[in-house]
Amino acid sequence: MSSGEEQRFCLIAGLGNPGSEYSRTRHNAGFMMIDAIEKSLSGKFIERKIRGGILKEGRCRGGRLWLVKPMTYMNLSGDCILSFMTGNNIGAESFLLIYDDMDLPLGRIRFCMGGGSAGHKGVESVIERIGSADFSRLRIGIGRKSDNPDKKDYVLSEFEEQESELFLKVIDMAADAVKLLLHRGIEKAMNEYNGRIVGGDADGANDDK
Repeated sequence: MSSGEEQRFCLIAGLGNPGSEYSRTRHNAGFMMIDAIEKSLSGKFIERKIRGGILKEGRCRGGRLWLVKPMTYMNLSGDCILSFMTGNNIGAESFLLIYDDMDLPLGRIRFCMGGGSAGHKGVESVIERIGSADFSRLRIGIGRKSDNPDKKDYVLSEFEEQESELFLKVIDMAADAVKLLLHRGIEKAMNEYNGRIVGGDADGANDDK
C-alpha cells in the first residue's frame, strides 16, 4: 500500500446500524463521522441510495469523494462496500474505513494501515468481502466498562450525558483529522492525531491492537 502524500483517498465508509433506535449508540460512531466529515468539507454533497447503503458524493482536491454508510446492519457491512468498490473500480489503497473501537478509551482516535478485525463484526465483514485487510482505518475510541462485561450490550448502549459531551468533541477532532488526511496524507494525520487526548484519562488503553 502506498502512503503519505502519494496516497489518494476517494472512498470513506463509516460503520453503524440503521434505524433510529441505534442512532445515538456507541456502535454508530462511523455513521456519526460520515455526517461530521460532510459538514466539515467545503462544497455540496449529493445524497442517494446505492446497493445496500447510502452514498454522499462530493469533491475534494479536484477529485471525487464518496462517503458511504452501509445500511445492512454491522455484520453485513462488507456487502455494500464491495459492491460500490467493484462498480467504481476503487482499490483498497484508496479506501478509509471508520469505526468504533473498545480498545481505545473515549477521547482518543487512531489512524492505522492494515491489520485484523480485533473482533469487530463490521470490520470482519469488510475484510472478508473485499478480500483484503490492506486498507486504512480510523478507529474512534469508545472505551469499555468493567461493570458491563457484555460487549454487545455495551456497544449498543447510548453514551451517558457527560460521555456524550466528550464524544461530540472527539467527533469534531476526528473530522479535522480526516480533512488533514485528505489534503496531506495518512502519515501526516497519524503523526498529528494518534497521540491526542480529548479530556478524560487514556490510561490502560491498548493502542497497538
